[in-house]
Amino acid sequence: MFVDESKVGGYYVAASVVAAGDVNATRKAVRALLLPRQKRIHFTDERDDRRKKLLTDFARLDLAVSVYVARGLKDKQARPLCLTALAEDVAVCRVDHLYLEKDDSSFETDKKILARTFAGHEHRPHYAFPKAHEEPLLWVSDAVAWCYQKRGPWVGMASPLVSEVCTLT
Repeated sequence: MFVDESKVGGYYVAASVVAAGDVNATRKAVRALLLPRQKRIHFTDERDDRRKKLLTDFARLDLAVSVYVARGLKDKQARPLCLTALAEDVAVCRVDHLYLEKDDSSFETDKKILARTFAGHEHRPHYAFPKAHEEPLLWVSDAVAWCYQKRGPWVGMASPLVSEVCTLT
């Protein structure tokens, strides 16, 4: 599972799930979408026509995205709420590997939330915090989170990727 968030107009955490046997091929397919001299795909930096193409390309991949939404809260309240709900789902669904884009401002708190949540479950996945440019599958989650914070037609364009939306507030 590959997780990124958007913090504009609410808090949106997107978690892309790829079957273990498909991770390498899916990662390679996403990396192939980079433009020359581009280090990573970051939806904020893309033009609308490129965003639409990327969403279409991502929808062809064998993955599913869950979106966790918290509105009306400050980031310091919304992030732990979303991360705890995500971690509960990870443990219950027995996800083996969890990758969250590293955010230096919340790294220590994130580790504590995950450790506390997983301590209450028999299944404890391996988790890591790569930088965005290090893990292409984070880019899919970035795209979906961006679409949800933009709302309107962007949510519809991301819908082929989304398997569930969990509204927490």
